[in-house]
Formats: sequence, structure tokens, C-alpha cells
Amino acid sequence: MPFSRPDAQGAGQAVFLHAHPDDEAIFTGGTMVALAQAGIGVTLVFATAGELGGDDPQLASIRRTEAEWAAGALGVTDVRWLGFADSGMASGGSARPSHESSAVGSGPEGFAHQNVAAAAQRLGEVLVDVDATCVVGYDETGIYGHPDHVAVCRVAHAAATLVGCSTVYEATVDREYLHFVESHLVEEAHRSSDLGLVTAALGTPSVEIDLTVDVSAHLALKRAAMAAHSSQVPAHSSAMRLARAQFGDVYGLEWYRRRGPRSVLDALPTARSGW
Repeated sequence: MPFSRPDAQGAGQAVFLHAHPDDEAIFTGGTMVALAQAGIGVTLVFATAGELGGDDPQLASIRRTEAEWAAGALGVTDVRWLGFADSGMASGGSARPSHESSAVGSGPEGFAHQNVAAAAQRLGEVLVDVDATCVVGYDETGIYGHPDHVAVCRVAHAAATLVGCSTVYEATVDREYLHFVESHLVEEAHRSSDLGLVTAALGTPSVEIDLTVDVSAHLALKRAAMAAHSSQVPAHSSAMRLARAQFGDVYGLEWYRRRGPRSVLDALPTARSGW
């Protein structure tokens, strides 16, 4: 059914769609802190609870709780759930990287296998409810090829089109930049040989990145949010073992492609075009 969007008011409202709890902290945590501190409304939406990220039968509940803790660290008070099942890895994949334990896919019930229009309808209701200025999803490869991440890209764009939200930011990572820093969690995921990922590419070439946000001023909060996801980013993980300076080198920048006109992420004082 069609939506009727109210006129935009106030400083703006950004809606972040993420596939699983912990993705928000790793890829966009500093940006969300910066927006919240600038008076921009932030709504955090999870497609799934990430219940295939380990063997605990209570993992969905655990990860929902971790997501709420992480959101608190980031200054985000509006957390929503689309309620789709975790897809796990692509068919034939046998394991997730170290921050997402081994599990095979959930079959046709998973988010990656949902009808895009139907999923977009569900997200569109959130966009209208908060009068979204922009939507943040992932790049077309899902950053590193996880099928649920790829679905996030498709659903974010479809929902934005459905409700007339003109700007979609695609969270990504700078492929070249990551060659020069300590290992990023997404690199560890991408290097795993048996994931059954849907693409061999990691992130986006530097020249194709539209926006880089320096989140170095918010590293303590970003790190706290990542640590809140202890079922996926435990104390012994590579990210949590990094010294403060090294953590800043690896996680102090967040990257986006922009589809549509400039919006609230471009207005952040530490945002700059390209890399």
C-alpha cells in the first residue's frame, strides 16, 4: 500500500538499517554518536536478531539485550526490530568468522530470502513513523558479501523509494585503507574461506567512496558499543585486544556511498567528501 510522508521538520532523522546486532557498532557506531550529539534523531533498525551467530538456544534474546546496551552507549534510544529470521551463511557455507560463531543458513525463512517489496513495506512503516530524512544501509555487496547484508542494501533502497525518502547512504569500508592498518573484523570475515559469501569483493575502492566520517572523537563510545556485543565481539577478539591508538587507526573512520542529495551525514563537522 502507498505511504503518505509528512513534511520534514526539525533537525532531521536518520534511520540505520542493520542486518544483525553488532553490525551497527562496527560499521556506523561513531556516526550514530556524532548525529545524536548534534541533535539529529537516530533510529536503529535491525532486520534480524542474529540468532544463528552461535549455538546458544537463547542467543536471539541475548543479542537483543546486547543491542540495547550498545545503543545506550551510542546515545540511541529508538531501537526497532523488523522481526526477520537470520539467514546464516549462504548455501554451503559452514562457519561464520570469529565474531559470529558457526551456523548454517536458515533456509527460505531467512531475511536474505524474503520478498524485497514486502520487507521494504515493513521498513517503510518505520521511515514514515519517524519522518526519516535519510536511510542508512550497506553497499550493494553487503560490505563483505553476507547474504543478509546484501538484502539490507536492497530493502533500504526499496523502502526509501516507497516512501519518497530521497537520500540513501550505503555504509561500506575503504578497501585500500584497510590494507594499511591492523586487521579489521570485516577483513577477518572476508578472509574466511568457507563462508559461502555471495561476492569476492571487500568494501569499496577509495575513489568510489562519497563520504568519510572521522569518528576519532567518539572512539571510547564506539568501543564500548562493540564490547557490549560480547557474544560476538568477546574480550579476546582482535578488536578488543587492540591498544587505544591502534583501535583508532582501524575503527576511527566510517565510510559511505551516497545515493541522492546530501543529507544529515554530510553536515557532520568531521565528514568529508571521499577519502
